[in-house]
Amino acid sequence: MTAGAPVHLVGAGPGDPLLVTRRAARLLAEADVVVTDQRATDGVAGLAGPTAEHRYVGRTPEGPAWSLARIVDLLADHAGEGRTVVRLVSGDLFVCSSAAEEMAALLARGVTVTTTPGVSAATAAPLAAGMTRVPGTPVTLVSGAEDPAGAPVDWAALAGPGATLVVLAGRAHQRTIANRLLAAGAAALTPAWVVHASGRAGTRVATTDLAGLRSTRLQPPTAAVIGPLLADAPTDVAPGADRPEG
Repeated sequence: MTAGAPVHLVGAGPGDPLLVTRRAARLLAEADVVVTDQRATDGVAGLAGPTAEHRYVGRTPEGPAWSLARIVDLLADHAGEGRTVVRLVSGDLFVCSSAAEEMAALLARGVTVTTTPGVSAATAAPLAAGMTRVPGTPVTLVSGAEDPAGAPVDWAALAGPGATLVVLAGRAHQRTIANRLLAAGAAALTPAWVVHASGRAGTRVATTDLAGLRSTRLQPPTAAVIGPLLADAPTDVAPGADRPEG
């Protein structure tokens, strides 16, 4: 099947409508259909025109998120009707999202796909917390949501002194990640931050250490920063303070 219109994969950044590219804003303004799967993108989706149709394909209290095949069917069907389709993805397109799989599936069906990068929480989270990198130290971006079908993360290789990790999509596995780094020899007092809603009005920062990261919880969406960053960030969770998992 060859689609009558392209599907536009658009990175929504951290969710602030002011932190999207001009191209993303233009595509949303022109969209006939906006497809989202995270409520964190609602503010950005609001840049669409008043007649745009909004489709939510993420998890709800009533049921799980849509499957990849079902999302691709939806996107391809609307594109086949000649409608301007924006598939809005939280953060950047190819960092901790299914955008690559969706693009491959759409291309296999003959649907044209365009891509518009977004701001990643890898940069938004440290900046929102007032952090800057210590000169000369490496920064490693890692997904905390390991893909069972992919290669496992070598946490031991990431536990070396002096390096800083930015962990995305790792809230559900935060305790396990901290334990693996500690078991690999990382210092318990390694500075750590958990950043909620990077760059938005409701941004919160929990300042702790690697040992305290096991029990430090903020509501999603979050990113964790672990390592020797310079920071002048608000502290609302003491190291080791316990937070409910919910």
